[in-house]
Amino acid sequence: MVTAGVALLGTITVAILNYLSARKQDHFKSKTDAKLANLNFELQSKRDQRLAEAEAEKVLSKFRDPLLHAAYDLQSRIYNIVELVFLLRYFTKGSKRERTYAVENTVFLVAQFLGWTELIRQEIQFLDLGNDEETSRFRQLQDRLYTQFQTDDYGRGFCLFAGEQRALGELMVLRLGTDARCMGFAAFSADRNPSLDYWLDPLRADVKQMAKDLEPFRPRLVTIQHSLIDLMEFLDPKYIYFPEESRTKIDRADGELM
Repeated sequence: MVTAGVALLGTITVAILNYLSARKQDHFKSKTDAKLANLNFELQSKRDQRLAEAEAEKVLSKFRDPLLHAAYDLQSRIYNIVELVFLLRYFTKGSKRERTYAVENTVFLVAQFLGWTELIRQEIQFLDLGNDEETSRFRQLQDRLYTQFQTDDYGRGFCLFAGEQRALGELMVLRLGTDARCMGFAAFSADRNPSLDYWLDPLRADVKQMAKDLEPFRPRLVTIQHSLIDLMEFLDPKYIYFPEESRTKIDRADGELM
Protein backbone atom coordinates (compact mmCIF):
# COMPACT_ATOMS: atom_id res chain seq x y z
CA MET A 1 0.00 0.00 0.00
CA VAL A 2 2.91 2.31 0.77
CA THR A 3 4.31 1.67 -2.65
CA ALA A 4 0.92 2.35 -4.24
CA GLY A 5 0.56 5.58 -2.25
CA VAL A 6 3.98 6.78 -3.34
CA ALA A 7 3.14 5.96 -6.93
CA LEU A 8 -0.16 7.84 -6.64
CA LEU A 9 1.59 10.83 -5.08
CA GLY A 10 4.14 10.77 -7.86
CA THR A 11 1.39 10.69 -10.44
CA ILE A 12 -0.41 13.58 -8.78
CA THR A 13 2.83 15.56 -8.52
CA VAL A 14 3.61 14.99 -12.17
CA ALA A 15 0.06 16.02 -13.11
CA ILE A 16 0.35 19.18 -11.03
CA LEU A 17 3.74 20.01 -12.51
CA ASN A 18 2.42 19.38 -16.01
CA TYR A 19 -0.58 21.60 -15.30
CA LEU A 20 1.58 24.42 -13.93
CA SER A 21 3.95 24.08 -16.87
CA ALA A 22 1.05 24.23 -19.30
CA ARG A 23 -0.36 27.29 -17.51
CA LYS A 24 3.05 28.95 -17.68
CA GLN A 25 3.38 28.12 -21.36
CA ASP A 26 -0.11 29.44 -22.06
CA HIS A 27 0.69 32.65 -20.18
CA PHE A 28 3.99 33.02 -22.04
CA LYS A 29 2.28 32.32 -25.36
CA SER A 30 -0.45 34.85 -24.56
CA LYS A 31 2.11 37.55 -23.75
CA THR A 32 4.13 36.66 -26.84
CA ASP A 33 1.04 36.79 -29.05
CA ALA A 34 0.13 40.20 -27.61
CA LYS A 35 3.63 41.51 -28.23
CA LEU A 36 3.60 40.16 -31.77
CA ALA A 37 0.19 41.74 -32.39
CA ASN A 38 1.41 45.10 -31.11
CA LEU A 39 4.58 44.83 -33.17
CA ASN A 40 2.60 43.97 -36.30
CA PHE A 41 0.27 46.90 -35.64
CA GLU A 42 3.20 49.30 -35.24
CA LEU A 43 4.89 47.98 -38.37
CA GLN A 44 1.66 48.27 -40.37
CA SER A 45 1.10 51.81 -39.07
CA LYS A 46 4.61 52.79 -40.11
CA ARG A 47 4.12 51.21 -43.53
CA ASP A 48 0.82 53.06 -43.96
CA GLN A 49 2.49 56.30 -42.86
CA ARG A 50 5.34 55.85 -45.35
CA LEU A 51 2.89 55.06 -48.13
CA ALA A 52 0.81 58.15 -47.29
CA GLU A 53 3.92 60.35 -47.23
CA ALA A 54 5.11 58.88 -50.54
CA GLU A 55 1.68 59.50 -52.08
CA ALA A 56 1.67 63.08 -50.79
CA GLU A 57 5.14 63.62 -52.24
CA LYS A 58 3.89 62.30 -55.60
CA VAL A 59 1.02 64.80 -55.50
CA LEU A 60 3.31 67.69 -54.56
CA SER A 61 5.82 66.66 -57.23
CA LYS A 62 3.07 66.43 -59.85
CA PHE A 63 1.66 69.89 -59.13
CA ARG A 64 4.79 71.60 -57.79
CA ASP A 65 5.70 73.31 -61.07
CA PRO A 66 2.27 74.76 -61.93
CA LEU A 67 1.72 75.95 -58.36
CA LEU A 68 5.20 77.50 -58.32
CA HIS A 69 4.49 79.37 -61.57
CA ALA A 70 1.07 80.46 -60.29
CA ALA A 71 2.66 81.79 -57.11
CA TYR A 72 5.33 83.60 -59.14
CA ASP A 73 2.81 85.15 -61.53
CA LEU A 74 0.60 86.44 -58.71
CA GLN A 75 3.42 87.84 -56.59
CA SER A 76 4.93 89.45 -59.69
CA ARG A 77 1.62 91.16 -60.52
CA ILE A 78 1.32 92.42 -56.94
CA TYR A 79 4.88 93.73 -57.11
CA ASN A 80 4.12 95.52 -60.38
CA ILE A 81 0.95 97.06 -58.95
CA VAL A 82 2.58 98.28 -55.74
CA GLU A 83 6.07 99.21 -56.97
CA LEU A 84 5.82 99.77 -60.74
CA VAL A 85 2.47 101.61 -61.13
CA PHE A 86 1.06 98.81 -63.29
CA LEU A 87 -2.55 99.98 -62.91
CA LEU A 88 -1.71 103.62 -63.55
CA ARG A 89 0.03 102.66 -66.77
CA TYR A 90 -2.37 100.05 -68.13
CA PHE A 91 -5.71 100.86 -66.52
CA THR A 92 -5.82 104.59 -65.82
CA LYS A 93 -3.81 105.59 -68.90
CA GLY A 94 -4.28 102.47 -70.99
CA SER A 95 -6.31 101.70 -74.09
CA LYS A 96 -9.62 99.86 -73.81
CA ARG A 97 -7.86 96.56 -74.50
CA GLU A 98 -5.17 97.32 -71.90
CA ARG A 99 -7.75 98.33 -69.31
CA THR A 100 -9.63 95.09 -69.80
CA TYR A 101 -6.43 93.06 -69.61
CA ALA A 102 -5.20 94.84 -66.48
CA VAL A 103 -8.36 93.91 -64.58
CA GLU A 104 -9.13 90.50 -66.04
CA ASN A 105 -5.64 89.11 -65.91
CA THR A 106 -5.14 90.33 -62.35
CA VAL A 107 -8.24 88.58 -61.03
CA PHE A 108 -7.36 85.53 -63.14
CA LEU A 109 -3.95 85.28 -61.45
CA VAL A 110 -5.68 85.19 -58.07
CA ALA A 111 -8.15 82.54 -59.27
CA GLN A 112 -5.39 80.51 -60.93
CA PHE A 113 -3.36 80.37 -57.74
CA LEU A 114 -6.43 79.34 -55.73
CA GLY A 115 -7.23 76.71 -58.36
CA TRP A 116 -3.86 74.95 -58.12
CA THR A 117 -3.93 75.25 -54.33
CA GLU A 118 -7.39 73.68 -54.17
CA LEU A 119 -6.39 70.92 -56.58
CA ILE A 120 -3.50 69.87 -54.37
CA ARG A 121 -5.73 70.05 -51.28
CA GLN A 122 -8.26 67.74 -52.95
CA GLU A 123 -5.58 65.25 -53.92
CA ILE A 124 -4.05 64.89 -50.41
CA GLN A 125 -7.00 65.59 -48.10
CA PHE A 126 -7.72 61.91 -47.35
CA LEU A 127 -4.10 60.91 -46.73
CA ASP A 128 -3.04 60.34 -43.13
CA LEU A 129 0.17 62.33 -43.15
CA GLY A 130 0.89 62.39 -39.44
CA ASN A 131 3.98 64.48 -38.76
CA ASP A 132 5.42 64.51 -42.27
CA GLU A 133 7.51 67.68 -42.10
CA GLU A 134 7.41 68.69 -45.75
CA THR A 135 3.65 68.37 -46.08
CA SER A 136 3.10 70.07 -42.71
CA ARG A 137 5.23 73.00 -43.86
CA PHE A 138 3.28 73.20 -47.12
CA ARG A 139 -0.02 73.25 -45.24
CA GLN A 140 1.27 76.01 -42.95
CA LEU A 141 2.13 78.13 -45.98
CA GLN A 142 -1.31 77.42 -47.48
CA ASP A 143 -3.09 78.29 -44.25
CA ARG A 144 -1.13 81.52 -43.91
CA LEU A 145 -2.23 82.68 -47.37
CA TYR A 146 -5.84 81.64 -46.72
CA THR A 147 -5.76 83.76 -43.57
CA GLN A 148 -4.14 86.77 -45.24
CA PHE A 149 -6.76 86.81 -47.98
CA GLN A 150 -9.69 86.56 -45.58
CA THR A 151 -8.70 88.59 -42.52
CA ASP A 152 -10.33 91.99 -41.96
CA ASP A 153 -7.18 93.27 -40.22
CA TYR A 154 -6.39 94.92 -43.55
CA GLY A 155 -9.89 96.26 -44.12
CA ARG A 156 -12.43 94.84 -46.56
CA GLY A 157 -10.61 95.57 -49.83
CA PHE A 158 -9.35 92.62 -51.91
CA CYS A 159 -10.74 90.30 -49.24
CA LEU A 160 -11.83 86.73 -49.94
CA PHE A 161 -13.31 84.64 -47.15
CA ALA A 162 -12.12 81.04 -46.80
CA GLY A 163 -15.28 79.64 -48.39
CA GLU A 164 -14.97 82.07 -51.29
CA GLN A 165 -11.37 81.03 -51.85
CA ARG A 166 -12.37 77.37 -51.88
CA ALA A 167 -15.30 78.08 -54.23
CA LEU A 168 -13.07 79.93 -56.67
CA GLY A 169 -10.48 77.18 -56.54
CA GLU A 170 -13.08 74.48 -57.17
CA LEU A 171 -14.50 76.35 -60.17
CA MET A 172 -11.03 76.78 -61.66
CA VAL A 173 -10.26 73.04 -61.53
CA LEU A 174 -10.92 71.10 -64.74
CA ARG A 175 -11.12 67.30 -64.61
CA LEU A 176 -10.98 65.15 -67.72
CA GLY A 177 -11.06 61.52 -66.65
CA THR A 178 -8.10 60.99 -64.37
CA ASP A 179 -6.41 64.18 -65.56
CA ALA A 180 -6.85 67.36 -63.52
CA ARG A 181 -5.58 70.85 -64.20
CA CYS A 182 -6.41 74.50 -63.66
CA MET A 183 -8.25 76.59 -66.24
CA GLY A 184 -5.99 78.72 -68.43
CA PHE A 185 -6.39 82.41 -69.19
CA ALA A 186 -7.82 81.82 -72.70
CA ALA A 187 -10.62 79.60 -71.38
CA PHE A 188 -11.15 81.95 -68.43
CA SER A 189 -11.56 84.94 -70.76
CA ALA A 190 -13.74 83.16 -73.32
CA ASP A 191 -15.98 81.30 -70.91
CA ARG A 192 -17.03 84.10 -68.53
CA ASN A 193 -18.57 81.55 -66.23
CA PRO A 194 -21.37 83.31 -64.28
CA SER A 195 -20.47 81.26 -61.19
CA LEU A 196 -16.89 82.52 -61.35
CA ASP A 197 -18.05 86.06 -62.02
CA TYR A 198 -20.17 85.95 -58.86
CA TRP A 199 -17.05 85.52 -56.74
CA LEU A 200 -14.69 87.61 -58.88
CA ASP A 201 -16.78 90.72 -59.57
CA PRO A 202 -15.98 92.22 -56.13
CA LEU A 203 -12.28 91.69 -56.85
CA ARG A 204 -12.67 93.38 -60.24
CA ALA A 205 -14.18 96.39 -58.49
CA ASP A 206 -11.29 96.40 -56.01
CA VAL A 207 -8.69 96.33 -58.79
CA LYS A 208 -10.35 99.34 -60.42
CA GLN A 209 -10.39 101.11 -57.06
CA MET A 210 -6.68 100.36 -56.60
CA ALA A 211 -6.01 102.35 -59.74
CA LYS A 212 -7.53 105.38 -58.00
CA ASP A 213 -6.10 104.88 -54.51
CA LEU A 214 -3.72 102.02 -53.77
CA GLU A 215 -2.91 102.80 -50.13
CA PRO A 216 -5.92 101.11 -48.47
CA PHE A 217 -5.04 97.90 -50.30
CA ARG A 218 -1.28 98.03 -49.80
CA PRO A 219 -0.96 96.19 -46.45
CA ARG A 220 -2.84 93.10 -47.66
CA LEU A 221 -1.08 93.06 -51.03
CA VAL A 222 2.37 93.34 -49.47
CA THR A 223 1.66 90.65 -46.89
CA ILE A 224 0.35 88.23 -49.51
CA GLN A 225 3.30 88.94 -51.80
CA HIS A 226 5.73 88.09 -48.98
CA SER A 227 3.94 84.79 -48.29
CA LEU A 228 3.95 83.90 -51.99
CA ILE A 229 7.71 84.42 -52.04
CA ASP A 230 8.01 82.15 -48.99
CA LEU A 231 5.96 79.52 -50.82
CA MET A 232 8.31 79.83 -53.81
CA GLU A 233 11.28 79.29 -51.48
CA PHE A 234 9.63 76.08 -50.29
CA LEU A 235 8.77 74.83 -53.79
CA ASP A 236 12.02 75.91 -55.47
CA PRO A 237 14.69 76.24 -52.74
CA LYS A 238 17.60 75.88 -55.16
CA TYR A 239 16.35 78.62 -57.53
CA ILE A 240 16.11 76.20 -60.45
CA TYR A 241 13.06 77.83 -62.04
CA PHE A 242 13.19 81.39 -60.74
CA PRO A 243 16.42 83.14 -59.73
CA GLU A 244 16.76 84.82 -56.36
CA GLU A 245 16.61 88.30 -57.88
CA SER A 246 13.12 87.58 -59.22
CA ARG A 247 11.84 87.06 -55.67
CA THR A 248 12.16 90.55 -54.27
CA LYS A 249 9.86 91.24 -51.35
CA ILE A 250 8.16 94.63 -51.29
CA ASP A 251 9.34 96.83 -48.44
CA ARG A 252 6.78 97.16 -45.68
CA ALA A 253 5.62 100.63 -44.77
CA ASP A 254 6.15 101.80 -41.19
CA GLY A 255 3.51 100.35 -38.92
CA GLU A 256 2.34 97.85 -41.50
CA LEU A 257 0.96 94.61 -40.07
CA MET A 258 2.91 91.38 -40.48
